[in-house]
Amino acid sequence: MKNNKNVLYIIAGANGSGKSTLANVLLKEKNLKFLNADEIAKEIAPGAINSVPISAGKVYFQRLNVFFKNNYSFAVESTLSGNNILRIIKQARKQNYKIILIYSFLKDCTVCIERVKKRVKNGGHNVPEEDIVRRYYKSVVKFWYNYKNIVDEWTLFYNGYDYAPVVVTFGAGDNFEIINEELYKNFINKLNIAEEKINEL
Repeated sequence: MKNNKNVLYIIAGANGSGKSTLANVLLKEKNLKFLNADEIAKEIAPGAINSVPISAGKVYFQRLNVFFKNNYSFAVESTLSGNNILRIIKQARKQNYKIILIYSFLKDCTVCIERVKKRVKNGGHNVPEEDIVRRYYKSVVKFWYNYKNIVDEWTLFYNGYDYAPVVVTFGAGDNFEIINEELYKNFINKLNIAEEKINEL
């Protein structure tokens, strides 16, 4: 077994899937440093976070470099739809971090859209509907076929209830234990649909 001193937690899922909910629980439990571009944007321009993506991105990577330089354990959020998270994983591997992926999913991308709309009403950042749909399907596929196989441990949560997120399955690579059979079948169904959809988008 690896003796990893430091841990990188990746809280992943589509826009509106409840990543921040999982992150807040994790941060309280582990007392971790946290990197989130949206939170950085709030620091730079409260009330106008959609206006400073470039500035927020620069600060994000500055802090990321500091975290790696000092070998801090920390958490990041990602939809897994872009390539930035892959670069972060590669750097963590170079520095012998243990990498834990926590993935949050919902039964339908329309729920993600409604959650984002609600977030905007409460002062949060907006994401175009077409981007939410595209990332929803792409994120599911990348999680299952790519990212769960390049981290040390992963857990899949269903985050569609009003109460706490539910563990669906967890494991390492393709070795995993199913905790909730019904939600697991639902996820696999969405995965199959996603594989078809990403070829259309």
